[in-house]
This record gives sequence, C-alpha cells and structure tokens, in this order.
Amino acid sequence: MVPTASRTRFAVWTGVGLLLAALVLSATSLILNARNTALAESEDQVRRFASGAESAMNRALLSFDVLLASTGDLLDLSTSQRSELGGRGARQLLRSAARQNLMVRYVALMDEGGAVVAASDQAGLHAARDLPAGFFDEAMGQAAPVLVASAPTVSFTSSERVIFFARHVQMPNGRRLLALAQVPSSMLVSVLMQGTDIPALEVTMEHGAGDVLLGISSRGEMRRAATVHPLGEQPQPPDGVSGPQVQRWHQPTRLSGTPGMVVARPILYPDLWISASLPLREALDNWRSERNTIVLVALLFGATLLGIAGFSVAYLNRMHRARRAMAQSQATLEQALSSLVTGFLLLDAEQRVRQWNLRFEEIYPWTTPSLRVGMPFTELLSLCAPYQVPEGSDAERRHWVEQRLMLQRTPRGTHEQEMRNGHCIQITERPTPDGGMVISYHDVTDMRRASAEIENLAFYDPLTGLPNRRLLLDRLHQAESAAERSGERGALLFLDLDQFKTLNDTLGHEVGDQLLQQVARRLSDSVGITDTVARLGGDEFVVMLRDLSSHDGEAAAAARRTGEKILHQLNRPYQLGAYSHQSSCSIGATLFGHKPQAAAELLKQADIAMYQVKAQRGNGLCFFDPGMQEAISARARLEHDLQEGLAAGQFVLHYQPQFTLTGALVGAEALLRWQHPQRGMVLPGQFIGVAEDSEFIIPLGLWVLRTACEQLALWQQEPTLRDLHLSVNVSARQFHQPDFVPRVIQVLQETGIRPHLLDLELTESMVLDNVEETVAKMHLLRTKGVRFSVDDFGTGNSSLAYLTQLPLHQLKIDQSFVRNLGVRHTDDVIVQTIIGMARNLELEVIAEGVETAEQRDFLARHGCDLYQGYLLGRPMPAQELRQLAQALVPSSSA
Repeated sequence: MVPTASRTRFAVWTGVGLLLAALVLSATSLILNARNTALAESEDQVRRFASGAESAMNRALLSFDVLLASTGDLLDLSTSQRSELGGRGARQLLRSAARQNLMVRYVALMDEGGAVVAASDQAGLHAARDLPAGFFDEAMGQAAPVLVASAPTVSFTSSERVIFFARHVQMPNGRRLLALAQVPSSMLVSVLMQGTDIPALEVTMEHGAGDVLLGISSRGEMRRAATVHPLGEQPQPPDGVSGPQVQRWHQPTRLSGTPGMVVARPILYPDLWISASLPLREALDNWRSERNTIVLVALLFGATLLGIAGFSVAYLNRMHRARRAMAQSQATLEQALSSLVTGFLLLDAEQRVRQWNLRFEEIYPWTTPSLRVGMPFTELLSLCAPYQVPEGSDAERRHWVEQRLMLQRTPRGTHEQEMRNGHCIQITERPTPDGGMVISYHDVTDMRRASAEIENLAFYDPLTGLPNRRLLLDRLHQAESAAERSGERGALLFLDLDQFKTLNDTLGHEVGDQLLQQVARRLSDSVGITDTVARLGGDEFVVMLRDLSSHDGEAAAAARRTGEKILHQLNRPYQLGAYSHQSSCSIGATLFGHKPQAAAELLKQADIAMYQVKAQRGNGLCFFDPGMQEAISARARLEHDLQEGLAAGQFVLHYQPQFTLTGALVGAEALLRWQHPQRGMVLPGQFIGVAEDSEFIIPLGLWVLRTACEQLALWQQEPTLRDLHLSVNVSARQFHQPDFVPRVIQVLQETGIRPHLLDLELTESMVLDNVEETVAKMHLLRTKGVRFSVDDFGTGNSSLAYLTQLPLHQLKIDQSFVRNLGVRHTDDVIVQTIIGMARNLELEVIAEGVETAEQRDFLARHGCDLYQGYLLGRPMPAQELRQLAQALVPSSSA
C-alpha cells in the first residue's frame, strides 16, 4: 500500500499539473478569442467606414453632377449664341454657380473642338491644357449625358493635384458642349476620409478597371500605383442584395499590397468604386500587447502554483510527522475525552494542571506548545495574557491574571471571556472533593452572534451595515437633546446618488449593490467617530454631524467642509468588478440644536435642500432655507393654477406672422399665452418648465394643437387667410406619447382643415432621442399631409444623417444665430451653411428673431426663403392678424 504522505504528495503534484494544463489551455483560448475579436472589430470598423465613405462620395459626385447639368439652364443655351457665352454675364453666372459648391475650383464649357467657350474664372479659360490626355474625347464620346471622372493630374495654374468631372450638354443646333468642373484632390480626400481615426486605413476611389483616382491612408495620401487589380472583376452580391464586396483577411490591400482585408463599394456613377483596406499587421497591434500580457500573467501564475505546491508538500510532510507522534503519545487521553464538545481542564489541590482535552487546545491553541502535566495554572494564565491584552504593558497583563484568579477563588457559576479572534467562551468552574477544580470552556459564539444578528437586522442596513432609519431617528433625537443642553450645533446631510437608476438598469442590481457598499465605506471614512452615517434605503444616505460649534455660522462652515470632503470622496472612480464607474451625489444640509425640532422635520428639510441640488443637475451641496419650502409650495400652487387655468379657459394663442422677402404674408406661428386673473399675461417661459415636469404639458399641448387647427378652419372661410400656414410647437414628452399620432389625426378629422397648412415644429434633441420612433410617427402623419419643421436648427447635437431620413419640409434658423449676424463671423458662416445645405436638400428655410433690416438683408443675400421676427410683426391675437392680412391685400383701385 502506498503510504499516506506519498499519496498526498502525488495528489498535490497531480492537481498542480492539471491546473497548469488548464492554465495553458485557458491562456491559448483567451489569446485566440482576443485575436478573433480584434479582427472582427477591425472588420466592423472598415465596413462602417466604407458605408459612410460611399454615402459621402455619392453626395459629393451628385452635387458635381447637378452643378454641371444645370449649366445649360443657367446660361440658357437654348437661346444663347456661342459668342454670348464668352461674355462677362456668362462668366458671372458660372462663377455664382461654382461658388455654391465649396469643393469646385472653377466650371468651364468646351466646344467639340476642345476650345473653352465660357468659364467661371480666368483659370478656367486654360482648362484644355490641364485636362489629362484622352479625357476630353472620353467625356464627349459618352452616348448619354453622364458624369465622367478624369485621372488625377497636376493643375498648370495652381500646381495642386486635381480631378476633372465632366458631362456634355446639348445645344439647340444639336451640337454638344462639354461642361467640366475642376476639383482639388484634397477636397475629395476630406470627403472620402470623413475625419477617420482608424490607424493605417487605406482608401481608394478607382475605376472598375483598376485605374486609381485617389489613394489615401489615414496617415495621408500615399498613391503608389496608377493601377491595381480591378475591383470590377470581384464577385458581386446575389441578385436583389445590396452591399459591399468584402475580401476576407490575408488578401492584399489596395495600396501597400500587404496582407489585410478589403471592403469595396460601387458608387452611384458607372464604373466608380470606393475601397477601404486595413493591413492585418495594424489590425492586430492592440492584440499583440494583450497577448503578451496574457502570456506574462500565465507564466507568473504558473510559477506561483509551483511555489505553492512545493511549500504545501513540505508543510504536509511536517504536519504528518507531528500528527503521528502526537497520536502515539496521547491516544489514551483522546479516547477518554473525545466525546466532549466543550473544553476541559482539571486542576489539582495545588492549582496545577493535571489533564485537558483536545477541545481545550482548539480554544487556546497558543498554549499547546507549553502545556504539560504539573504546569501551574498561574503560568497557563500568563501564557494567555498576551493574547487577551495584546497591546497592554506587563503590569496590565499581571493585573489581568490577578483578576482571573480572583474569579476562580470566588466562583459564581459561570462568566464569559471575549477572545481576540472574536469568539466568546463561557467558563464554568466547579471545585472537586480533593480541593482541586474542574473548569469547562464552552464556545457560545454562535449563540451570541445570533442574538447580535437579530439586533443588527432591527437597527442596521443588511447591505451596507450602516444604521437604518429607525436607529438614525433614535440617535438624532438623542443628539438634539444633547445639543439643547450643551448649545453645540449639529448638522444633518441628506445624500442622494446621481444617475443611480441608470446604473441599476444598465448593469444590474448586483453592480448597483457594489456601488452602495463602496459609497457606505467612503462615507464612514469621511466623518468622525462621534458622527453617524445611515442608509435610509435605495441610494439615499444621511450623515449626522455632532458638536460642530455654538455659533450658527461656524457650524454651517464646518458642515460645508465635511460635505465638500464627501463630494470629493464620492466623485473618485469606483471599480465595480470589471466595470469602472464615475459617480456623483447631491447633498442637502440643515442645522439643528438652535431650536427644538422633530427628527422627521429635520430629515424633510435636508431632503428639500437636496432636491434643490438635483434641480441644478446634481453634484453639489445646498443648505436648507425657509425660502426653499416656499419655492416648493409656490411650484405646487403653480401646478394647481395651470390645471385650473386650462379648465377655466385662461389660455389663449397669439400668432406671429411669417413673410416672404417681398413682404407677402404666408403663415404664422402659434404661441401660447396664459391670461391669469391675478398674475396677468404670463409668458411660456414662466410655466412651460413646470408643465413639462408635471406631465401637464400633454393635455396642454393637445389643447394648443386643437385650438390652432380650429383657427385654421376659421381662416379657410376667408379669402385673405385661407392659404396661410400655421406652425405649432410640439413638446418632446407629448410627441413620444404612444397615442400621439392617433390624437393628431383625430383633431385633423374633427376640425376639417387642409392638413398641408399645418406645420408641426420639432426640436433637434427630440428627433435624435429615438430616431426610429420619430421617423415612423412622422411618416404616418406625412401621409395625411401634415408638414414638419426642425425648430432651433443648429443649436443641438446636429447630425446631418437624420436630415436624409426624415420627411422634413422646413428648417428654422435659431434666433441666437440671427441675433449675431454681422457681429460674430462664426454665426455668419453657420447661417450660410444651414441655408446652403437646406437648398441642396430642397428644404424651405425660415429665420426667426429677425429684428433689424441688416439681418433681413444678410439672410436675403444668401437665399433665405421666409422671415419671422419683431422687424416684421410681433405675436398678436387672431383678430389683429386678420386685420394685418387685410391691410396687406392691394385695393381694387390699385
């Protein structure tokens, strides 16, 4: 039979071998998974980039195509003679058209002989010498007027690399002219790259035959070859399926030819492709660092396992020898006392140790090396003194021994002894007939812990171990009584974690509980030993500070310092398992001790102060002030007055007119006013925020919509007003109601208006909040004829992508931009950009807040369609708008 020690060693080394094998397999799996993940992420990045580059280039080429195609209509070729095309008027028209597209250097027209007959500037008159060889014949030889792109060439005039785009236009006599535009390669590079930050990405625009027009990497232009392997020979997607051509990894990239992945997309124009290539080496850069880290950790862990195994085997060998010797010398005693569950010690008449059991050694393990028969009990107690009074002096330890001997000389049945390891031992001493003593040691730790747990559940929070509401109120009551006697002020801090619900909803309650536990520890470390930190429930905590000062100002300053310290501590990052989380909190504070107050009232005051911080976006400290309570009461009264006002018909609509540049009245915007019997005329800024927070905005918004539609129905009966458009603002909370679309349709049907006269104004943030839902609702209402406008355009997180998805009719330039026209250059550029973008997207543009003639003239020069503002008309009742419309109608005599 194999000895026990040998079997143990064999088991240890076998286990270590299995663990090492598992470690190698796990590390290998992690490395392979990390590599596959890195490749998948890189492939996804390249796919998304290729899709965006395709869309961007399609828009750019479409703008060139539209520009060149419109030259015929622009110059009125159907009536113009060739001699007129070289005139100054034709040049000015072409220059104006070219300036609408910021990427185009110039536009020129060439006849069938290759001579330039018209150009937008002087450089365009020499276009023939800049054209690549054969491009003129290729463009003129197209059977149909389609856009053709040239190979890159260097401009003779500007010495920069350019690409020509051309298409032929038809003259009335049947002859053709070639309209061409010179575009710098750098402009197309910026469109193609879209500000990408993918390292080593290679991007090309090329003909299907492999002629490279543009070749760029993320580090700059790196076109190395005029031709590459034709993309047009790659396999196409299945019929009816749109998508990029994707070559798998280990294919040569388009420019450098190194192994990588290629995603190619054909664009709208024939035989033009966009490709994105990512070399395999750069795609795996981050993975290599991760692989090296995994290998290093695995090696360290393996070395640690081997070290632990060697130590364990040595330790087991030593333990085996000790146990065998002990078993041989104490077999008889263990058999006699093995049935006892309590520690046992027998003293003789001279107070010397005669016998003990194993349980006694388990309770007092430090006595085992020195414990022997005949050992004086005093010596045994001296061995125990350093463990019972670990930080005491020799005199204190001797005092402990004397106290213990005194208990033994006057036994009172039982007494308890608190051990250093937290156990509680119940000691019972009984004399023997021969003058000795039997001492039993019973471990009652579990019983005491059960009792303490019952008390803990009643007064402490089970998750954080902090006092709960019951214990806090008791301590707060005691602190108030003490403060009244001593005159020392205290403070109550009410804390609420910001955005805690978001963390719970996204990462789960287990992660949220970890955050609460770490917050509890940080709070406990931030206050003194006489202060109390409690958890009321959820993410609400309370800190009670005592004995701050006898003066209110000093006490408030001390409380603020503690509150700011807490804010700093709770703002530090948290490590929640695998997640790193940044959090903050809102703190409301109130003082106590200066007058009698109930504990519940103090909590209410601190809670009110905390919500003042919440109203300011949190992460701050605010003291309770009686004015806060008054503000809350005033807000409650305002909510009540709003509900009564709607029921009593106190709300009215005023209408601000909208004009064309010629002064024609074409529409109005409905603006809400509140005619309060005591407050007078109340503007929306004073009550809309309260209506939004209390959800009163939903019935109020429905009333505005219905009233506006009823007014439209009345205008339809008057010749001067029947074609006016009416714009109505829609709040985000109202728009996202599930029944918003059915309610609007119901109002349209009940009022009988022509739906195309109703414009619903949405904000950018509302549109971007849930694009899918927004698009679906807008399309449903658009089928009914309702038109949509984006209000305050340019002030939010604008995304040009959504403009192409939404069925919009109009963009409204925010008055903050209009106000600074001619004052701040950046606002001038923004307004010009919005107008140009809207015109390219065939959207109507209206500017609000027009207050000066200079602002109107600036907007008119850049193509704004409609105007609204105090310069043209203030908001007015419907009757005044009717009178204004009648005044603008020319008299019959005129």
